[in-house]
Amino acid sequence: MSHPVKLTRLAEADIAQAFDWYEGKKGHLGFEFIEQVEQAIRGISEHPLSHRKVIDDARRCNVERFPYGVWYRVEPDKSIVIACLHHKRNPKLARARAKRGPRL
Repeated sequence: MSHPVKLTRLAEADIAQAFDWYEGKKGHLGFEFIEQVEQAIRGISEHPLSHRKVIDDARRCNVERFPYGVWYRVEPDKSIVIACLHHKRNPKLARARAKRGPRL
């Protein structure tokens, strides 16, 4: 049984920004990025506790083939994706979102 996954507006904006960047680099690469993010989210849905806590109770699932992590929290009835950030982004951004709590 899968655990529902919801994305915050900020996480959706992160994904859209990365999509635009990859599409600008090479045609269809943005769509490949989206496919890999969706695969990561499916993995979170199927096994929400499989990734360790990184900041407070926020966990990070790495995106295959791309240097991004999907940051999320596990709640009793769902998981909430709070960010999708490049690994080289300042970790203070992930920390701020983890401490702020999800805003759907």
